[in-house]
Amino acid sequence: MTTDDGYEADVAGGPATDWSRPIPHWSTDPFAGRITIHGLASDEVRSAIHKWVRLGNAEQAILAALEMARTDNEHEAEMWRRLQVLAAEDVGMGAPESVGIVKALHECANDTEPGAYDRLVFAAQAAGYLARTVKDPINGELMQLALHNDVAPEIPDVALCIHTRRGQEMGRTMYDWFATGTRIEPELEGRDVGPRDELLELYRVLDPPAT
Repeated sequence: MTTDDGYEADVAGGPATDWSRPIPHWSTDPFAGRITIHGLASDEVRSAIHKWVRLGNAEQAILAALEMARTDNEHEAEMWRRLQVLAAEDVGMGAPESVGIVKALHECANDTEPGAYDRLVFAAQAAGYLARTVKDPINGELMQLALHNDVAPEIPDVALCIHTRRGQEMGRTMYDWFATGTRIEPELEGRDVGPRDELLELYRVLDPPAT
């Protein structure tokens, strides 16, 4: 799990019965003890970016991002790392395209000279956009639960297809795989399934279903 300080937390060790706080000590954080252009604690400004974006306060999110971006190159790079994580973790399924948008804005910023006014435009756009965007962090929350509880995935029967050793040993064929292993949910309503039907019949002839 990546925490708001940007460092990987160790969540190994099973469920909450033997849980320990998955936050690295501040002494391992290269931004703890440093200050920004206005004399603020760097780790606090970084944390504020997360909180203001999550709370939807675009003005403060922009101010926090600019504070990091204007301090030095290391602070600016950290700001972009945090904005990209926010796009995936907190905006999440509310606007899945936000990851690509923030990445594109970062690339645009890199096309300008360090310290240039235009460079800050892209930082402000990214922070303000994320703050104003509808958020659904469900995937990040599911990830945290999986890590804390040390949960392994289920292997459904359809996964035992011709692409696996067990599937081949069971005699499963290309038809079996295409008939069951390529089903999709949710499926676009009204999509053209003609090509799928043709492929299903083709595989029935080329590699018939297992008996």
